[in-house]
Amino acid sequence: MIGFILGIVYASFLEWWIHKKLFHEYGRKKDSVFAFHLRDHHVVAKRNEFVDERISTLETVGLFFLMVLHIPFVLLHPLFYIATVIYAGAFFALHNYGHRNTTYAKKFQNWHWKHHMENPNQNWNVVLPIADWILGTNK
Repeated sequence: MIGFILGIVYASFLEWWIHKKLFHEYGRKKDSVFAFHLRDHHVVAKRNEFVDERISTLETVGLFFLMVLHIPFVLLHPLFYIATVIYAGAFFALHNYGHRNTTYAKKFQNWHWKHHMENPNQNWNVVLPIADWILGTNK
């Protein structure tokens, strides 16, 4: 069970790092593969009061890439890997659902709603703000 919990915590930190570093820092460069996040997703969500009904092909491919990349963890600790896969699935489901249902997002993913609608330089987590809490970026 400890492996599963560590997998969830690890996935929260990985989500935080990808969102902050790749999507927001590297994504500022116009020729970056990550530029879609700021250029498309943030612009649409801000313009539509958090609503973005599109499913990002790049994010979906990225989630599958990360699941494949983490397969060696199956040999080290299967529950750790299962936790990361569940977290990835939760990210896909919750991120897309929240951006289609603003009332839900404001109530159950308030940190992510604030990231889009108040300050895009904080609240980096979508699924569970564990890393945001620990690193002091949850506002």
